[in-house]
Amino acid sequence: MDENEIRQRFEQLRESDRVGAPNFAQIYGHTRARRSSRAAPRVRPLLIDALLAAVIAAVFTWHSQSSAPATARETIATWRAPTDTLLRTPGSELLGTMPALGASVLDKIISTPSNKGT
Repeated sequence: MDENEIRQRFEQLRESDRVGAPNFAQIYGHTRARRSSRAAPRVRPLLIDALLAAVIAAVFTWHSQSSAPATARETIATWRAPTDTLLRTPGSELLGTMPALGASVLDKIISTPSNKGT
């Protein structure tokens, strides 16, 4: 096989690809038609979800206002977060004091005669 024959065969392959391939205008028109037909149904579920969320929020607000008396409501000044107890860790009292120079944290915990200078 010489080089001219290889070039000729590649040209035949390219030509067969050109004949079988659709042109750009057909592909673009088909894609735009599919996008426009799919755009309308997407809006409907979003509207239904938004309406459902508004109804749930309204029912929840109405129920919470009607069930709790005004005297039982806590004010923001007395409210405490339920996770505040997690901030109190074992040994946190050691973190609140400043250590003395030359002293050890263990000196406060363990009382031994060596701590008294003997």
